[in-house]
Amino acid sequence: MCLPGSRFRQEAIHARTEHSTSYVRHLEEQVRRLSAFEAQAKAGQATTSQQPAPLVAKDAAPSASSPAYKENERHASSSYDADSPASLRLGQASGQEISGINRHTRNVEFYGSSSSVALLSQVQRAGDEPEEAREDQDGEALVSNLHNHAFSPAVDAALGGQRPGRVTHYPQCQNFIMNYFTSLHFVHPFLDKTEFLSRCEQLWSQEGHHLHTSSFAALYYSILSLGALVGPREEEPIGGITNMQWSRTFFDEAIARCHRLGMVTDLDMVQCYFMLSKICQNELNAHWSYMYVGLAVRTALAMGINREPSPQSKKPVSQLKAEARTWWGLYSLETEMSFAMGRPDTLGADLYHNRSFPLIGNDNSGSMPDDHFDPPQCAIIKSMVDLSRITRSICLDIYLPETITPRTVALAYRLEQDLDKWVEGLPDAIRPKQATGEPVSLKSVRDPQWAKRQRLVLGIRYHNLRILTFGSLLLTSSSNDQGALPGLREGVQKCLDSAKQTIDTIYITYQHHDFFRTWYYNTTYTVFAASVILVYVMKEATEAEMDPLLRVVAMAIEILETMDECVVALKAAKLMQRAIDKARRKFSTETPPAVPPAVDANEAMLHLNHYWGPLNLIDGEMDFDFAFQLDDMDGSNPMFLQQ
Repeated sequence: MCLPGSRFRQEAIHARTEHSTSYVRHLEEQVRRLSAFEAQAKAGQATTSQQPAPLVAKDAAPSASSPAYKENERHASSSYDADSPASLRLGQASGQEISGINRHTRNVEFYGSSSSVALLSQVQRAGDEPEEAREDQDGEALVSNLHNHAFSPAVDAALGGQRPGRVTHYPQCQNFIMNYFTSLHFVHPFLDKTEFLSRCEQLWSQEGHHLHTSSFAALYYSILSLGALVGPREEEPIGGITNMQWSRTFFDEAIARCHRLGMVTDLDMVQCYFMLSKICQNELNAHWSYMYVGLAVRTALAMGINREPSPQSKKPVSQLKAEARTWWGLYSLETEMSFAMGRPDTLGADLYHNRSFPLIGNDNSGSMPDDHFDPPQCAIIKSMVDLSRITRSICLDIYLPETITPRTVALAYRLEQDLDKWVEGLPDAIRPKQATGEPVSLKSVRDPQWAKRQRLVLGIRYHNLRILTFGSLLLTSSSNDQGALPGLREGVQKCLDSAKQTIDTIYITYQHHDFFRTWYYNTTYTVFAASVILVYVMKEATEAEMDPLLRVVAMAIEILETMDECVVALKAAKLMQRAIDKARRKFSTETPPAVPPAVDANEAMLHLNHYWGPLNLIDGEMDFDFAFQLDDMDGSNPMFLQQ
């Protein structure tokens, strides 16, 4: 009697003997190819070494060991010359990368050129003609064959037999979905609305039974949650329940389904984590937002959607476009949230990310079919990536050194030039005005809604980064510094100008547009701009400057009070009012009892963890970190019961 184990070993030995000859031939052929390639490379180096060295100006380029060189390498663009040696290397690398669906888990798995899986694939393909290679099928077979089925506990077993239930369809759901697609979707347009709605119809019908236990159901609930949170409010609660309650119920369901599904790596899950991050961002819980966007990044990198697909890829064009939109939208959000939390991002070097940006309109000479292009509202994706790279430069050059020097001032002005160039390079339809004095044409009222939303958001972000760039000069300098360092005083005024412009823009928008009053992340921009003004008032403003500046802060308080559903906004409004009272006492001729004099901004301050160090605004009682790590006090918020 032959035991199963011994029979398996005998079959394995027989197969190994049968194929060993062909396997050795493959290896020998591979060695010959590598040897020929090495000889060719040495010959090319010898030819190059005989060429005269080019004349280089003294300051033309930084050395490889200098910080500037490393920074340039970090910020390398994903676009490249198709005929350059670098692009040839990228082409060779992409040919050595593996991506496929694991048949056991249905997860998409990606392995780069340095992985053993990619090496095994290369060994398998050795000797094949290029047209015989079928990348998708080979990748799927390889990742499936290498799957360790002994360490793949089923979801049912892990949950005691529980499976995600059927999706409950409320009549209100379509309303919440449309709320999303007419608001934040315009800022992060990576979903295909038509496709998403079609999949929702399948989910609600008997035909979409398989979707109920998939990651799409989790994405669906995250969209409902975000749409309920940021959508305009009806006069009466929908179904007798407030939007905030709907949002948190859907959030609870979304994360419960994520937990049940476990380690899933597909595009729906990446997009779901992105949405969960945006929900937390608008609920003003930046810590959770950072965590969820990190999960989205890790899942995307595990899938390899940051990499340009192989020319032999069999994926539909629609999927390839969705992957590119999602990756670059995620890239900008990860950079934004990491800087907002003062934490490192998990993106790695930009050289890893060679995925092409979405093609818009006439971006191509016409050689591409029409179905390869994305609609014009997707142009914001690359614009946001460009802005996020400026954000990273501000972090690395201005905030990490924690010292103010003439070089810091010069860097701030250089970064302002980068910001201005960024604005000038935006598409006309979404380019915001940079100053209050710029004329406004009534023609803009006929612009599509997506253009109006994008122009508004990009304008606020421009001024927010301008505040960040020059605000560090205000926070870390003294009056003596401002008199000694050229450009420092002017830089502080630039910071104040952008702070006032931020509050003015949000205030006017709140007056005329209901949709913007539920974008609670505006609390961040509002508190941030008002805080900078209050620091200036308490630190060095003259009496003549005080009233005009405090009137702007009073506008910020009105904005915060308008967001009366948001606990954080209301708390911030009260604390801002107390800060105004403190500022007025400082300039009062009366001697206030038991109120200490204003101190330097570097002393005894509480923590504003959103971008930088502490701010002392109301006698050591104001902790702005509450706005970004707050747990909801009503005790019924499922956002703070899960995790």
